Amino acid sequence: MCDKCSEAKFLVSEENAIKILRKCKQINKHALFKSYSIRKASEKMLGFLSDYWKLEILYATCNDQIQSVSFFIKSISKTNSSKAKMVRELKLLDKELIFYTVIREKINLLDVEPWSAELIMTLNEAVVLEDLNFLQYTTRNKHETFDQQHTLIALQALARFHAGTFVYEEKKRKHLKEYVINDEHEEVLNRGGYMKSDPWFTQCMIGALEAIKSFSKYNMIPQTLREIENKWAKVWDLALDFSHDSNEYRNVICHRDLWNNNIMFRYKEVNGKLVPDNCVFVDFQAVTCQPPAGDVMLLLICNLDPKFREENMTNFLKFYYQELKDILARYNVTITDIMPFDQFLSSCEKYKLWGLVITACLVPQFWVDDDLTLTYFSDTVSFREILTEDKGSFIKNMMASNDDYRNKVMQVFEEIVDAYCLDKKDL
Repeated sequence: MCDKCSEAKFLVSEENAIKILRKCKQINKHALFKSYSIRKASEKMLGFLSDYWKLEILYATCNDQIQSVSFFIKSISKTNSSKAKMVRELKLLDKELIFYTVIREKINLLDVEPWSAELIMTLNEAVVLEDLNFLQYTTRNKHETFDQQHTLIALQALARFHAGTFVYEEKKRKHLKEYVINDEHEEVLNRGGYMKSDPWFTQCMIGALEAIKSFSKYNMIPQTLREIENKWAKVWDLALDFSHDSNEYRNVICHRDLWNNNIMFRYKEVNGKLVPDNCVFVDFQAVTCQPPAGDVMLLLICNLDPKFREENMTNFLKFYYQELKDILARYNVTITDIMPFDQFLSSCEKYKLWGLVITACLVPQFWVDDDLTLTYFSDTVSFREILTEDKGSFIKNMMASNDDYRNKVMQVFEEIVDAYCLDKKDL
């Protein structure tokens, strides 16, 4: 029977719970359902657009031992109409459902380590997934950047994820010479919120510029500010050109939302110390077709300290490429036939702007402590105002009151300014 959590009562009936147990591959089909309960997945905000729950099911084994299994439920919000409106208008849950039920089935390579949770079943405006915490995966502190070990493990997972598209396409091309997966799923693999006309993206762009005018190292230099302002929209528009499939490079299914809370690690003990040994990704509501460089650069820019990132960039790119090469070779796909290393490096240089701009969209929202995150983004009115009406005021208020926030967020904004607004690069 469900816990006395009124928000969760709509989610799962006893009939649903029994079906979920039956669909779980790890549970013997003769297990006897006993009871179930639902609770919030966390008192913290795990993500910005959905509600998150844990479903625990008690069952009896063949020898009458009572055991439990846990599942993760992601649902359209019933308490925040602004969140629900955004998810429905952008069809984000629909996209994720098609990803799990159709696309993932095509690109998931069964003999490599997993890169995502398994879908168990769908409910009304909700999905039931494996509980990755139950499987010993966890997210890192969102205010801590990745060290080398975590970066390499995350790049390994990204290579596994991307390899599936290449393997699937090469297999199809034996019969359909010009086949690309995007042709089958173009309607689903759309740009999402990464469009000029989308209020969320527009507010990210405008809010960042307002903050630069008030708090950047250039805020007292009018001529420089004018130069920045004259180029700002053009720079962000150029990043949008990289938000979808490319005619220049081979494309794969990309995640496009690789910030800390969407990257989970499992650990093992080595010489008395816990070290990461696998990584998986969650939240596939933003997936589309892009060159692999789109995800690679976003992961590195959004989750690494800039100095550490640039000092190790070449080694990280070589590592990812080698991992991808090794996986493809197991399926008789030669990486140089589809993405020579020099071409991969040039695509990474080009897609650095994409990684920076998307990080500039994401960091101002998540580099906020957990209590303030709940205050600002749980409330329907506040959520709508910040994300679609006046993000600039939110960013400037946070910068005025929190030095750590100002330094972190402005670091991203100023990297865009220095590389693309003040540098002599031809846009």
